[in-house]
Parts: sequence; structure tokens; C-alpha cells
Amino acid sequence: MNRNLKIFFVFVFAIGFFASCSSIEKMVDPFVGNWVSGAFNLEFKNDHTFKLSIGKTISVNLDGEYEYDDSILKLNIEGDSELSFSYEFKDDKNKLVLKPESESSYFNTKIEFDRE
Repeated sequence: MNRNLKIFFVFVFAIGFFASCSSIEKMVDPFVGNWVSGAFNLEFKNDHTFKLSIGKTISVNLDGEYEYDDSILKLNIEGDSELSFSYEFKDDKNKLVLKPESESSYFNTKIEFDRE
């Protein structure tokens, strides 16, 4: 009985550990993950790269690197320009609101993304 109890606790600990990995990742870099808003799909990765798709049937695909501080998110698009946004997280970091701070042909108004 004692051996079964130990195996049970190890199993519960392992499930808890793996389930919390995404929560830990959000605390370290809250942007990491896939974000969706209508025709926009924005994916941030751990290595500070991103992929942005605009459109469903016919789409524009952009990628590059990102950086952020307490109030500004910068997307450095490969072979293009840098986009700056003020940002805000809502709903326990499951919503991301981006407001353009620089001129862009891609974004003209604030966009609210949902975490997928």
C-alpha cells in the first residue's frame, strides 16, 4: 500500500508540473503563445521571434523579432520596419490589447487579441 501511495504522489506531481509549464512561461514572458483577432494571427515564441498572419484566404505573412518593456512592444519585421505598440493585458493575461504608437500600413487602430 505504501508503494502505491508513493507512485500516486509522483504521478500527481508530474501532472501538476507539466500543467504548470505554460503558466510559468506566461509569467516569464507574457507574450509567448498564439493570439487571434479576426483576420489577425500573431504568434510569439520563446526565442523572441514572432509570426504575424493578416488575412484568411489571401494573407500577408510577416515575421521577425520582438522586444518589450513595461509599456511598449516593438516588432522588428524582417526586411521591413519596426512597429511600436503600447500594450495592455486583460482577463488574467488571456487578452492582449495593442495600440499602434508608430505609423504602419498594417495597423491603424487598437486591436484586442485573445489567447488561443
